Parts: sequence; structure tokens; C-alpha cells
Amino acid sequence: MAAKNFIWLTFDSVRGDRTTVGGHDRDTTPTLEQIGSQPDGNAGTCFSHAIWSQPSVASMMTGTPPSKHGSGSHNETLPSTIPTVAERLSDAGYSTVGVSSNPFFSETTGTDRGFDQFDFVSGSALATEAGLSGVAAFVRNLRTYSGGFTLDKQKHSPDYLLNEIIKDRIESHAETEKPFFLAGHYYGAHHPYYPSPAFRDAFASELSVSADRAAELVFEKTTDVYSTLANGSFESETIQEAVLAMYDAQVAQVDQLIGELLREIDQRGIGKETIVVVTSDHGDLLGELDLCSHKLVLHDALLRVPIGVRGSEFLADVDFGLAQHTDIMQTILAELGVDTTGMDGIRLDRTSRETAYAQRGAETYQKTIDEVESYNPAFDHEQLFDGFVTAARTDEWKYVSGEDASALYCLPDEAVDVTESNPEVYARLEQRLEEWVAAHSELNEADTNAEFDEDVQNHLADLGYIVD
Repeated sequence: MAAKNFIWLTFDSVRGDRTTVGGHDRDTTPTLEQIGSQPDGNAGTCFSHAIWSQPSVASMMTGTPPSKHGSGSHNETLPSTIPTVAERLSDAGYSTVGVSSNPFFSETTGTDRGFDQFDFVSGSALATEAGLSGVAAFVRNLRTYSGGFTLDKQKHSPDYLLNEIIKDRIESHAETEKPFFLAGHYYGAHHPYYPSPAFRDAFASELSVSADRAAELVFEKTTDVYSTLANGSFESETIQEAVLAMYDAQVAQVDQLIGELLREIDQRGIGKETIVVVTSDHGDLLGELDLCSHKLVLHDALLRVPIGVRGSEFLADVDFGLAQHTDIMQTILAELGVDTTGMDGIRLDRTSRETAYAQRGAETYQKTIDEVESYNPAFDHEQLFDGFVTAARTDEWKYVSGEDASALYCLPDEAVDVTESNPEVYARLEQRLEEWVAAHSELNEADTNAEFDEDVQNHLADLGYIVD
């Protein structure tokens, strides 16, 4: 049998519990549902190793946790000592292609290593790569896949143009003799939330304001997330309900684009010989713990993300459960006959995961706290954990350990520490986490520092990231 193609698509900031395949009662993800209903498909939720793009993407693209690659924590770039998935597939005879609109998946962070062709596209580069026909189609679809007719660039999503670029890359490789690996990273549901006019009223029927008014209110609240964090996130029921409706609309908008890309793959005649993975790097807090964005805590709202897999024999019948991105990547590489030595996932076709682990770097936390306190010096963050933090999650419990404190939560509650009433569970998970950290904390130092140019720094600022 000829080697299968492999496509890995990451849609930024999509929460698992706001998708239909994750149990949401709103019909936000019919495409993911369709993937799950196919004989060679599977869909549900899995767990990220991190709460923001850089460490999460690095874990996906290496099959290692943050404590090992350190990207987005003690390392600004990916250490050269850790092989990437693209390098492994290239060594196995694959053509490798990367397309990203996120600076944290780019040459600057070293995550482009191993790709024969890698395009980081944002701003004017998107239009250039998409070509005249792609731009013309984007203009025709402004009200369907972007912010409509507005000059405010933060109200526009680049995903339609990115989808056109990825379609072009698929077309160029569909008829070649070599199998190909394509990794694409989309804007997804990243804040500020401003769904297109075509999707804006999808879940707005019960709001006390119009869908257009709700979109404007939510855009205002989620553009500067540090100000929103400092002042209590979503302070009124009207704002809270509007945020949920607009976020869900943005997820539905993303899901429809996924459907268009899958149809393109099938029309090219390569659907049966291509494994496609659709997931997210992390979620977003939508008022939980009176917080927003994806900056501070190892909460399920950030860690539990959607997963859809089509075309994989090894993953068609597994229960994703507590599976993590490293597991999914390692299982697919094993199915493709690619060497996985040194990766830290498990083979999901052979076993299932009992505990999911996630980590947050000290730098991520401190930058966020400093910025929030510039708006509100009295910001109360006593319930948060300082320094480098690791969480161990089972089906029932989550144990979180920081530099000077720890806590045990009985899920789904992640606000009340139940350590005192469950000392045996606490001790068991404490030991399990300590053993895991000891086995997955081999220090790898990066060779270089990340240097974002001015345009990229402005782009990151628009997305709410602090770049020194």
C-alpha cells in the first residue's frame, strides 16, 4: 500500500466544550460531527499540553511536553536537539509543507524546521500568496468569512485567505509521486471575537440586544484582554451572554471552512489516501474564575480542545478520552511507519491514557500579571499559582502544583480546593505528577533567541501578546 498523505490543521483558541462533538448543545461544529460519523473517522475532544500557542504548537510538532522543549518558557525558540515531526517525515520520504498565520508557528520560533516549504503569511503576504483569484474570492466572501465591509483590520479574519493558500499547496502536491505532510495553523476563534455578519446571529436569538450590537460589545471587551482581566472580565449578564453567542458563532464559522477544505481534498481525489487531523492549540476562558483569554491558569476551558481525525486506521475506533496531542501525533506517525524514538506520547491503538499533563511557564504568568497590574495595581491573583506550574488531570480530579502552592479539584469544579477532604487522592496525584515531571524534564537549551520584526510585533500586539 502506498504511503498516506498527512494533513494536520490547527485552529487557534477553540474550546472543546463549545463544540458539538464536545457535548455543547449548540450546533457549532457539524463538520466535525460528520468527520466522526464516517467509517474512517473519529471526533471528540483531547487535551493540549499548554494554554497558549507557542508551547502548544511546539508540543504538537515535536511530540514532547513543554518541560522538555521549553519553547515559550525558558526557551524563546525550539531547541535544535529535539527532532521535529516534519524532520521525521522528511527522513521517511515525505514532502513537507507548512502554512501559518501565527508568528509562534514560524521560522522565528524554529517550528519551521524540517519543512521543505514553509510560508508564514500575515497582512499583505496573505493576499500575495493567495493570488488575485483568492483575493477576489475573499472580497466576495467578506460577509461570510470575515468582518464584513469595515476598515478595522482587527475585525477581519485571515482564515479564508489561508484556506485558499492551503488548497493551492494541496493541489500542487496531490498528483506527485511522493506522499506529503502539510501542517496549517489558522486564526480560528482567537480574540477579539468578531464573527462575520453571516454567522453573527446564529446563536443570538435569546440575547437582549441585536446580533450586530452584541458583536460590537464583545469586540470592545475582548480587544484589550489585559484591561478586561484587570477589571473583572465580563461584568454583566448581557455581556457574558453576548460573549458566549459571538464566540460560538466564530467556532461555527471556523467549522464551515474546515468543511470546504475537506471537500477540496476529496475533489482532488486524495481523500481515501490522506489522514486529516483537525484540532486546536488551546481554548479560551469565557468568564470562568472571572477570567478571560488564555494567559494564567491550567483550566479545562484552555486545555480541553476538539479533535477530528479522518483516514486513520489506528485512530478510527479509539476513545480519545484523556488523549493528548503528543499521543495523536505519535500514533499517526507509527501508522505511517515513521520512527518515533524520543517522542513522549503513547500509542492510542494499543493503550489509553489515564492522566493528562499540562504546563504553564513562569514567564507567561509574570508578563500577564505585570500588564494586568498596570491597569489595576490591586488585581487579586492570590488564587493563581506563581512560577512554572504543572497539572495532572484524571477523569475525576485535577491536581495543580506550582512553585509554592498546590491544589486538588474535583471536576468539573476548578474553583474550590478539596485537598483537606481528599488527602489520599491528593497524595496519589502528587506522587504521579512528581514521577511524570522527573521523567519528562530533560533540559534542552535553545540555540537562538526569537526576533520578531516590527510588522509581526504589531500583529502579536493585535492578538494580545506581549513581545519584549
